[in-house]
Amino acid sequence: MRTMLDRFVLLAVVLAGCTGYSQDKVADPFADLAVGMSSATNAPALIEPGWGDNLLLRKEVYVLFALGADDARETYDAMTRVSLGFELQKRFATATRTVASFDYQGRIVYRNHSLDILADPMARDAGAWEYETHNAYTDIYNVFGEPGRFNLRVGRFYQPFGLNQQTDTHGTLLQLSNDQIFGTERDWQATLFGSLTEDLDYWVGYLVGAGPNFEMEGQTGMGVARIGLNNSWLFDEGLEGGLSVAAGQRVDEHAMMRSHSVMRETGDDPVIMTWRTGLDVRKRIDSNIGPFTLGVESAVGGDEQDFTFSELTQADWLSPNRRWGAGTQFRYFWQDAETDRSGNGFTDSRATLVLTRYFQNDVGNAALHWIALAVEQQVYQSDGPEDTSVMIQYYRYW
Repeated sequence: MRTMLDRFVLLAVVLAGCTGYSQDKVADPFADLAVGMSSATNAPALIEPGWGDNLLLRKEVYVLFALGADDARETYDAMTRVSLGFELQKRFATATRTVASFDYQGRIVYRNHSLDILADPMARDAGAWEYETHNAYTDIYNVFGEPGRFNLRVGRFYQPFGLNQQTDTHGTLLQLSNDQIFGTERDWQATLFGSLTEDLDYWVGYLVGAGPNFEMEGQTGMGVARIGLNNSWLFDEGLEGGLSVAAGQRVDEHAMMRSHSVMRETGDDPVIMTWRTGLDVRKRIDSNIGPFTLGVESAVGGDEQDFTFSELTQADWLSPNRRWGAGTQFRYFWQDAETDRSGNGFTDSRATLVLTRYFQNDVGNAALHWIALAVEQQVYQSDGPEDTSVMIQYYRYW
């Protein structure tokens, strides 16, 4: 564990050192402009921002009630989740350019009678009270080369695999990316990202592979890379897409427990040798009744000797005034594993339908406020009976 942490810290220090060395070599297009008053025009010029500038503190309230039809008949109970959170954002800038940014998002969460629902995948191992860190990262821009070509991210954020990397899903019931691909959708990482060509962006880096509970069990971590369409395709064509790959070691106790063959390979050790290749695409279609968005994410891979396949298909609609929204999602995960219930491997497939009433829905997600009603149907579960869950969610972020 200590060796693993030392390796990650050393990598971050080396990359940060390269950043400090090369930052001054990036051409500054505003270098010839004076700071303060312009003597030529007697007009105010560029002003150096103070430390308190570009500092934002946002608050979050999340309430979720869920009732499983079969579960309620057996337990006479429903799931309750209440969380209070905050997000701290800071941009470090000079009068002419942004040098770096920092983001931290955390929540204090109370859960009672947790259910196996996609809206709260972190509940599987959680206690009644938890403090959850969602984001904790620093971005350093233009570490070397041309502006926008090489940027560095160090910290905890979405894994650069699939559409999640470029999507803000603050508290939504429909989360992108099947979290079973890696056991969690976030990880500690050191990642380089930026523009690869006029049409493509890239992400390449190192993931600790610590799983949802940030466990260090001697894993060497994973290398990851993604190439995707840049924002010009989104703005001009409403199109997003990319190809992702990852390989290495990660911690995932659930993957070990659901597969007897993985258990034979690893024993009681939750460290699993993993590889994944994924393809994703999302298309926005504008219409007179509001935009529709269609998205697909697929991935193949392996955990030790077990082959895996996952797919997520989602369709969303938003009214022209951004006050009503609807979405539907189908998730499928299959692992060629020996299970107790079926000889055909482990299967988890679910379909979800969500209707949302927005009270505030800013385009840039600066302020969000809604109430949502959802139904999730477990289509097939190889390790147990299927259940139908009804969820009511209240969410506010401001």
